[in-house]
Amino acid sequence: MSVGYRYAAVTTRMTRSTVLEVMREDYVRTALAKGLRERAVVVKHALKNAILPVITIIGTEFAFLIGGLVVTETVFTLNGIGRFMVDAIAHRDIPVVQTLVLLIACVFVVVNLMVDLLYAWLDPRISYR
Repeated sequence: MSVGYRYAAVTTRMTRSTVLEVMREDYVRTALAKGLRERAVVVKHALKNAILPVITIIGTEFAFLIGGLVVTETVFTLNGIGRFMVDAIAHRDIPVVQTLVLLIACVFVVVNLMVDLLYAWLDPRISYR
């Protein structure tokens, strides 16, 4: 939780700013002028179009989350990948360090792939051909 609070705040702030930006668009004003409820306009029109930059931020922050775990697990003496990495570096256990770096890099690549696939699923204008 100590690592996630910062990232939750950044994500919330980014969501708010992108929704406010999209709310100024013509199609949102048209939907409001037609008499749709504001909640429906925000959820169906504004949030749907404002979510792509937020997904980008979440995917990018995931890498920093993994990096922040090293410090957090060391400070709070928690067992996890970060603490295991610090112990392996301290004992000069090169194969373990290499394996953990490769594991973290693979997780980061998979998260970025999922973000790209989520783009294509959420926005039909995006196609990877």
